[in-house]
Amino acid sequence: MTDYGLRPANASGQDFDLGTTLRQIRRLLPQLQRLGSQIKRQALLALSEALLERSDLLLEANTLDLESCREQTLPEWILNGMKLTPERLQRAAQLLARLAQQPDPIGRLEGGYRQENGILLSRYRVPLGLIALVYEIYPEFALNGIGMALKTGNGVIVAGSGPIQKTHQAIVELLAETAYEHGIPEGAIQSCPARTGGSSLSPQDLMADSQEDSPLLPLLQQTRYLDLVIPCGRPGWVEFLLQASKVPILMTHLGYGHIYLDRTAPWPLVKSVLLDHLAQYGSEGIPIYQPLTLWLLIHPDWAAAHLAQLIEALLSQGIDIQAAAPILEHYPELHPIGEGFDSTERPHLRLQPISDLAEAITWINKNGYHQSETILTDSQSAAQRFLQEVDAALIHINTSPLSAGRGAGIPTLGAFRDLSLGVSIQRLHVRGPIDVEALTTVKVVAQGGLW
Repeated sequence: MTDYGLRPANASGQDFDLGTTLRQIRRLLPQLQRLGSQIKRQALLALSEALLERSDLLLEANTLDLESCREQTLPEWILNGMKLTPERLQRAAQLLARLAQQPDPIGRLEGGYRQENGILLSRYRVPLGLIALVYEIYPEFALNGIGMALKTGNGVIVAGSGPIQKTHQAIVELLAETAYEHGIPEGAIQSCPARTGGSSLSPQDLMADSQEDSPLLPLLQQTRYLDLVIPCGRPGWVEFLLQASKVPILMTHLGYGHIYLDRTAPWPLVKSVLLDHLAQYGSEGIPIYQPLTLWLLIHPDWAAAHLAQLIEALLSQGIDIQAAAPILEHYPELHPIGEGFDSTERPHLRLQPISDLAEAITWINKNGYHQSETILTDSQSAAQRFLQEVDAALIHINTSPLSAGRGAGIPTLGAFRDLSLGVSIQRLHVRGPIDVEALTTVKVVAQGGLW
């Protein structure tokens, strides 16, 4: 395989200089911004084909990584999250092919407004610049992120966790080589090794939420070169990066939040939005690559009419249920709410009685992750109040927060079928899906009357 500056392929880091690498990418940004839509489209299609045609290389590297990890003690869901399969590579290839056909966001004029003096103000969409993609577990994050950076004309450096460094290097080298062969400037896609001193991260390092000697720390200090860091990993790990980074970082969260079952939520709606989607998950359906825990906040009137039916349906699907004390009094076969779940065989639910909509909103804003929250109701006024008052990046109204796409380990969205690098739970510069537009920014253009 041709070397395009993606050293070290064996993750040794001995020939890698972070500052030099970032300067090289930075110098290429004007060329990347000038890339035509057709070149980017052809390169993305080539990446999609390369994932299918060269999948054996990626799977072989991944197998070696997993064999090394299994010698250590790691939760099964972590190992599943690290694992590549032909199906997951095929899914990634399909998403890249779909991305290739989407309209090019770069160079688009938006929001024209003519002032009284005749000056036309508009926004001209441009690449964000140099992006660092940092992931802890899921290799698909690198596949998706490189494709999205290419689509938006950004330079990209990718840093993966030590335990899957062979997988990481194989992915970045394959995509960088393929992109260069199809018109993308050499060196625009680079890899940051797990450690620059010769040793890779151990599985125990991976499970530590804070790592004072983390090899990512030098990358997170590169304010002169980097414009944005996008992480993907466990909440504690992402929080550590946020606190350690001097570069702007998109705070993401893996999780599903709460579903509030309003007083008059129709049973057929609950069945289609909740039960039918849950039935798809698990060993016989969509595999789960992270612990799936969902809180159900239940109005007492709804519980009186439907709770017994709900619990029976959930137990019949083999779903583990924890419940608050008032529910346990009537259903002692359930488990009390306690420690977090760490199994991925089936989804896990927690049942919490809530007196009314106001208490549900207060509960969510206090205990939620501000990522994705859901209300099931037939009341338009209840839905409107939930929308206005719940502090979350995504609000689902009578639709499921569960999506078949999430079986790939990366948090995709049921209503958003395009590529996403997760859900940003902060307010700036993007909140909600980290989609293609999130990797761009704008110039404000003032035009006179001669045109």
